[in-house]
Amino acid sequence: MYKTIAILLPFIIAVLLEISLRVFGYGHDLDVFVPYPQNTEYVVFNPHASNRFFLSSRFAPSGNKEPMRMKKADNTLRIFVLGESTTIGFPYFHNGSFHRWLLYRLLHTYPDKHFEIVNLSLTAVNSYAVRKFAEEIVHYEPDAVLIYAGQNEYYGGLGVASTQSFGTSPGVVNALLQMRQFRIVQWLTNSYGALRQTADTRRTQHAEATRMELMIGRQQIPLRSELFENGLKQFEYNMDATLRILDAHQVPVFVSNVASNIKDLPPFISEDTDLENNAMHYYRLGQTACRNGEYEQAREFFTKAKDTDLLRFRAPEALNRLVEDLCARYPHAHFVDSRKALEDRAPHRLLGDELFTDHVHPNLRGYGIMSEAFYAVMRLSGLLPPSQREMTDEQLERDMPVSPVDSLAGELRIMQLKAHFPFYDSLYINMSTPEHTLEERLAARLFRREDSWMAVHEALYNAYIRGHLSVQAAKIAENTALEFAEDPAFYEQTAMVYGEAGHTTTAAFYLGRAFRMQPSFEKAHYLTVFHLMMDEPEEALPFLDYAITHNSGQMKMAELRPMVEEIAGLKTQLAEKQADVSLMNRIAAIYLRMENREGAAKYVREVLQRKPDNREAQEMNTLLNQFIHHDP
Repeated sequence: MYKTIAILLPFIIAVLLEISLRVFGYGHDLDVFVPYPQNTEYVVFNPHASNRFFLSSRFAPSGNKEPMRMKKADNTLRIFVLGESTTIGFPYFHNGSFHRWLLYRLLHTYPDKHFEIVNLSLTAVNSYAVRKFAEEIVHYEPDAVLIYAGQNEYYGGLGVASTQSFGTSPGVVNALLQMRQFRIVQWLTNSYGALRQTADTRRTQHAEATRMELMIGRQQIPLRSELFENGLKQFEYNMDATLRILDAHQVPVFVSNVASNIKDLPPFISEDTDLENNAMHYYRLGQTACRNGEYEQAREFFTKAKDTDLLRFRAPEALNRLVEDLCARYPHAHFVDSRKALEDRAPHRLLGDELFTDHVHPNLRGYGIMSEAFYAVMRLSGLLPPSQREMTDEQLERDMPVSPVDSLAGELRIMQLKAHFPFYDSLYINMSTPEHTLEERLAARLFRREDSWMAVHEALYNAYIRGHLSVQAAKIAENTALEFAEDPAFYEQTAMVYGEAGHTTTAAFYLGRAFRMQPSFEKAHYLTVFHLMMDEPEEALPFLDYAITHNSGQMKMAELRPMVEEIAGLKTQLAEKQADVSLMNRIAAIYLRMENREGAAKYVREVLQRKPDNREAQEMNTLLNQFIHHDP
């Protein structure tokens, strides 16, 4: 009995300690999702989930808050996004990231489908986070998973050369990750992290040290060294497990290679004694080749300079080759060549400041191009069917609603980054924050975290409304609707502002999304009006029927129906007799009886272009001009 008690005693103590720590509220639940406080039917990314990947909670970032239904609704495509700071859209806030560009495109290309794109990316993590989150998201009915990762294998949380490391064995590290859900393990690892932080006085002696600097355990990692190879093995081990998990659940996964600024960023640390591995030597050769117009040769030299850079903030080419090899192993894995997509849009196919903000993070145009690369492969895979409303790359780049506050705040974050290690760029050291315009002042407040993202955008929206800048206000409303994609109220607000600005097509699109999420008589009424204004009687009929059914007191709506049906029939006839001005006049006359001046004017103009002396069209044109003259 005494022997049994002696054997069991440590386990009993551990259990009691675990219970005590939970009772007293120590530690956190580290599951990927937690209940959404505003609506229990939804879950949201756990703000403490990142603690699993860091010895010290001071380094643990929080991710996006994109509510997702606990139970996936019908007609929904649920997509998870996994990765690092580039994947979350750094340096921009919210709508700069490639997954928001992708969401915007999908919403417009497939207006009748519902999309949930949930970004679970975190700053300063690596393939350990990708693997761990993949293990959990397979239980939430994913339709696809998008992955962009690989830049942080050496210095990210648990990386082989990071201060936040458990060692270089992926098997051991993953076993410890599994155990970190226990509070006693959190207590032990947090205590160990605190001791390491206290002991490392070199890194805590100046207050300006950034997370990038504080997380580096070993700066110099030569090409093909043991630590270099350990980083590649770590990536392959975790990504292979990730793809195997997703493949076992038959989840399509789209994995991209990673791209870096190679043309306009010299190596951070160069080997001085060995010319063969001297990164600065290769960089200068690349500059010379570029000046001579030898761009293919320049690309090879710049890439060699990046690979021999001893400070590994940019992924080596060997890692990108691993991505392709890994995708070839699994039938549900699809390779996305984001780097080629970026190179194809860069001058002379050399990646530099034209598409990047720093060493690895694209600018807004670069993030848009990344989204295009993922979209193209998703289409080729059959995940996304053909659509008659296909949004082109040009339309996406033109219409994507990224607010000026977001883009300016992103520039401020880059200024801050480049003023410190490892850049120490003299252009940004001691640079003051510009605050001349309203947009600049709001961006500065967002950058300094004096106001929330929503607060600064509400202020900008209200300022545009007061200044009668309706188109700018509509773009801000559209920008906010992407942030709160599960709330129909924001789509409705966007529709109303676009309607007031005279952008009827866009107004109908957003109001249609709001109606499908939360039908109402008022939305149906406005959608009927919008579609008739656009001369789309067939599109208007379902909304007209809903309005009649759900508000019997609106007799005028019921009286409209036979007229709308008549117009639809006349348009069918007109399709066969395109030059029949009598049909056009009949449609215009019915539209006038409805007081739909936009619809009437379309056909009156068409008749007068064909037959300027047509009396009936002239009379209706006079009547339309009188309406315009008397409008307040």
